[in-house]
Order: sequence, then structure tokens, then C-alpha cells
Amino acid sequence: MKKALVWLLVLALGAALAQAPKVDGKIAGGEYAKSFKHEKSGITLYWSVVGDTLYLALEGESKGWIGIGFLAEKTDKKKGADQYLFYMEGGKLVALDMYQTRRTGAPVADEREGGKNSILAAAATYEGGKWTVEFSRKLRTGEPTDVDIVPGRKTIVMLAYASKMDPKEEHKKTERWYLEDFVF
Repeated sequence: MKKALVWLLVLALGAALAQAPKVDGKIAGGEYAKSFKHEKSGITLYWSVVGDTLYLALEGESKGWIGIGFLAEKTDKKKGADQYLFYMEGGKLVALDMYQTRRTGAPVADEREGGKNSILAAAATYEGGKWTVEFSRKLRTGEPTDVDIVPGRKTIVMLAYASKMDPKEEHKKTERWYLEDFVF
């Protein structure tokens, strides 16, 4: 009986791991469990939750960086947002895990606020102004600089992109959108 139970657990774990998207900067058909196209920004989100990990992909057009953020609730503009920014430098992806310390302005690196970079894996392709970014992170990192992602619970998702690859681009020159009541 115990052997059968262990075998079933091993099979279930293997099936869960087999469903994890491959973080390679390319989105294959059926790779992600769910998707959502945000018409105003033109950004499409893809995601799968596998065990305690969120696999997330963004596709969109931008001449500069592209980003996504999470807010548990909107109480003081962007203050407290968990943000992820992606840009190319020398043909290589730079993936930043950032935290919004003030209600407006640029976010800062998680490390500066006592957190750490919680991106487990990241990859992207950027061709002709079109981004495909994939990354993964734990649903709950245990850090005060990260928002817990709870499948089935509403959260605020922030989408953004800029006209330059420079992550320090003047904030007024970026495009931003809030998706309230988003559910992973």
C-alpha cells in the first residue's frame, strides 16, 4: 500500500513538472495554461501555475523596455508595487526585480530595500520592436518587497513599456496601464 502511494505521488509530481513552461524566450502553442490580451497596450500575458511557481510570459511591441508589476491593493498610486522590468543591453536580456518605494517615480532594485532578486529564470527575444519575455518566480517569496500571488484571488497587474531601452528613462515618457481585479 505504501509503495503504491509513493508511486502515485512520484507520478503526480512528474506530471506537474512536465507541464512547466520552458523559459526560453519563445512561446509554443499550448505551452501556457491561460492567456489574456490587453487591447489598449497590445500586450498579451500568458501564465501557468505549477506547484509553488508562477510562469509568466509577455508579448508586446515596444521600442524600449517592457515590464509588469503587481499590487495587492491600490492605496497610494504605485507605492508597494512588486515590479519586473526587462530590457536588452548588448544583445542580452537584463531582467530586474524591483520595488516601488514611493507613490510615483521609478522603482528601485529589491536588494536596495532588503529583498532579493526573486526571478528564478528569465529569457527573451526582441526582434523588430517585438518582445517575447518569459520568466518564473515563486508565488510567495516571503519578501516584503514582493507581492504574494494567490491563484484565484484578485490582484492588480500593472503593464508598462518605454520608448528606449534605458530603464532610467524619464517616467513621463513611459506608457502604463492598470488591470484591476486580475486573477491568475
